[in-house]
Amino acid sequence: MPSLIGVHHIRLPVRDVESSSDWYRSTFGFDILLYEEEEVRAVGAVLRHPSGVLLGLHRMDATALAALRGFNVLGLTTNDLSAWAEELDRLGVGHSGVTQGTIGCFIEVEDPDGAIVQLHTGEQPDTEEA
Repeated sequence: MPSLIGVHHIRLPVRDVESSSDWYRSTFGFDILLYEEEEVRAVGAVLRHPSGVLLGLHRMDATALAALRGFNVLGLTTNDLSAWAEELDRLGVGHSGVTQGTIGCFIEVEDPDGAIVQLHTGEQPDTEEA
């Protein structure tokens, strides 16, 4: 089988590209690489995090987004959940607090459209324990 060497990008549907871009920039430190505009509004954006993660945002209508409300669409890895909890508190961004999951600890944050972004520790499940 040919190899895969990583994830190229993650693409999320959003209601408002500009608002969501601002939120991912201010909350997680992404930078804007490009905007795609039609007439007077942005319909897409590509953001890059200093860690190398690429995030595409694409405008969708509210009906299409309803299915993502409360769904975990993005998981990011961190080595310091406590620092993230403090930073999210400082920013006034609501979050779950540090929670123990089946594959390590995490924090859940709701994006502007209600989709869940998780910050995870880097632990991996042990198949011997399953």
